[in-house]
Amino acid sequence: MQTSPICHVCQADATTLWGTKDSYDLYRCQACDLIFVSPLPSQTTTLYNKSYFYGAKEGFGYVDYERDKEPMRSAFLKYLDEIEKIIPARGTMLDLGAATGFFLDLARQRGWKTQGVEISDYAASLARAKGISVATGIVEEQNIPANSLDVVTAWDVIEHVPNPNATLQYIQKILKPGGVLAINTPHGGSALSRILKTHWHLVVPPEHLYFFSPYTMKKILPSLGFEVMMHKKIGKKFTLPYILQMLGNWWKSPAIVKLADRTQASQLNKIAIPINLYDNFFLIARKKPEIS
Repeated sequence: MQTSPICHVCQADATTLWGTKDSYDLYRCQACDLIFVSPLPSQTTTLYNKSYFYGAKEGFGYVDYERDKEPMRSAFLKYLDEIEKIIPARGTMLDLGAATGFFLDLARQRGWKTQGVEISDYAASLARAKGISVATGIVEEQNIPANSLDVVTAWDVIEHVPNPNATLQYIQKILKPGGVLAINTPHGGSALSRILKTHWHLVVPPEHLYFFSPYTMKKILPSLGFEVMMHKKIGKKFTLPYILQMLGNWWKSPAIVKLADRTQASQLNKIAIPINLYDNFFLIARKKPEIS
């Protein structure tokens, strides 16, 4: 009989098998509601190569990252609006999973002092070529002074990292007291996740390893030195080729993938469609002030 693993985040031993996808087992924690892959893959760095950002032929990633992100401009600006309600002075910002620097470019246009970290050297090098400061690697390996940042952002990132606790602990260390962490991530407690389970289009191991919910974050973040300030659902826009590529990969349909390629090569690649399936959530947490 297979023994259920302890929760990778809250360490509770009350976990049950949630489902299996592409030979990966996923478990749900009964204590914090986290859904997670176990065992974790030995490494995932090689996933984030050039084809992840241009092509998405392996079942995840982007058809054309720069073009696919352009429709996200309005969502990114809404994220900044929410952050600036709390940190209006527009100080120092670090973006995790910064890719080619699309969001950082928007932020610095708003007056933020920006830097980023990206696991893919391919994507990070494209950002640097545009004059955007993006280091290659993971945030825990960066030599960032403690208590030095006003904001850390993580847009669709925390679900990828192998050790969320280590990442969140490092973020807490480098934020100033009162600084904020802002994330957007798939909602593991959403109606879609509960109805579709492993058929949910965001269940794509080994790319996505964790599925949080606001309930999960409210359970774990206080123990890591944060207080949750707000959470909400903010819709996004996607290009037509991206939608078709994801549907083709989701349904394992070569015909739809081929249609995505044809659409990408036509003027239809400029069409952006607003979608809010309420299966993502946006959250801001503040680093608790240090007690002297």
